[in-house]
Amino acid sequence: MVQLVEVGIVLYTDAHLASVWGLTDLLKYASKYSENKQIDSIRVSHWQYRNGEIVKIWDTHNTQSNNINFIVIPPSFASPISQQDAKLYTSWLKCLHQNGAILCSICSGIFTLLETGILDGRTVTTHWLNNTMVRDRCPSIILDSNKIIVEETDLITTAGIMSWMDLGLKLVEKIYSAPFMIDFCKLLLVDPPAREQSFYKIFSPNFDHGDISIIKIQHWLQINYEQKITLDCLAEYVNLEKRTLLRRFKKATNLTIIEYCQNLRIQKAQDLLITTALSFDAISWQVGYKDSSSFRKIFIKNIGLSPSEYRKRF
Repeated sequence: MVQLVEVGIVLYTDAHLASVWGLTDLLKYASKYSENKQIDSIRVSHWQYRNGEIVKIWDTHNTQSNNINFIVIPPSFASPISQQDAKLYTSWLKCLHQNGAILCSICSGIFTLLETGILDGRTVTTHWLNNTMVRDRCPSIILDSNKIIVEETDLITTAGIMSWMDLGLKLVEKIYSAPFMIDFCKLLLVDPPAREQSFYKIFSPNFDHGDISIIKIQHWLQINYEQKITLDCLAEYVNLEKRTLLRRFKKATNLTIIEYCQNLRIQKAQDLLITTALSFDAISWQVGYKDSSSFRKIFIKNIGLSPSEYRKRF
């Protein structure tokens, strides 16, 4: 007997409607594609907070009672939802989760899920621009900024405002099967989800932490990243004891000095791979690495692509 699997989508204020309706159409099409296979069908419903309660405002199967299996929080082009507004959905989301629904967020949609407490200590992803605010709201969260999609048994999070398609295809895979999802991708002429956020990552240092000495070092590193950098030199530059410098630098930037310098050099290498025809050996020398094979390993580890693959893609 064919059963319905329901995917609920939350329409909060400023929700990105292209994600809402793009995901809706993708799931409707997948359900139609499954009809001749005599397997589960997908039901899509939309939900919104109105007059003190969460109400259904749209449904592909409006005559039947609802039983949400997946609940999706879409992203927003505006500022992330406030904690106060997010809390309007907290009890409802926690109840759905306790009843077995899988919680899903697309990019900044994660800010609504944060208020439930369910993400505490969990590994999730969102766009790297959201990382600082996410950590401020939930310090115990584990962010994997290299991934476009992070899946756990009861939780799926994605990164990027266009990752609604990645989530949609992941839901198709979970509802049906991996072979079905791959066949569906062929029908749509799209690749199965296999991207990494790291492919697109741009190093954007945080200068908004208020530690003047560390900001001074950051500005110096921005100009002198290709030089041989020592802890003694930096400590003397800002007149700090070395252990104090290490502690304050990590607290301010969430990176060690070595990690910070590596990110600066990788970012410059990315720029040179895109804008010049220089060999990677020449680029390595230009950004401060005399051993290009060592830098290649660091580049691949951080970006997820080899230098030649990165240049070809971008």
